Amino acid sequence: MNKIKVKNDRGITLTTLVIYISVLTLVIGVLTTISTYFYTNIGSVVDSPQYVNEFNKFAMFFVVDIKNYNNATVSSNTIQFEGGPVYKYENNCIYRNDVEIAKDVMNCGFSLKSETVNSVIKNIINVDIQIGESESNSMTENIDFTLRYW
Repeated sequence: MNKIKVKNDRGITLTTLVIYISVLTLVIGVLTTISTYFYTNIGSVVDSPQYVNEFNKFAMFFVVDIKNYNNATVSSNTIQFEGGPVYKYENNCIYRNDVEIAKDVMNCGFSLKSETVNSVIKNIINVDIQIGESESNSMTENIDFTLRYW
């Protein structure tokens, strides 16, 4: 009779088992980290439209007024357009002539500066605004608005 020589197959060795477990643990760790960052960022994106809406309400009124007036008196939390409306930040809201136009405002500051461009003096109002419910869950904008200069 023919003798068949059987190859020595012992299955998975202890070394390969340790390597498989190590690689699997590393892959699971990387996927967990990526998943954590993904869901954290998704949470921020889900809440941000609410705050964008509040900023847009403020900007809608403010841009119309900024283009209709030449001069304004500006303090850190108040803007008084010459012969026009008053914008005021208090109690976590922005008011235009005592009417609330933006809420959930964590911080808002106004400043005035002038720049000369081609011998034309332009008055610029800077608005630094943070809207949200907490530092980690908020929207921050720092925008320059140019008063009418013609």
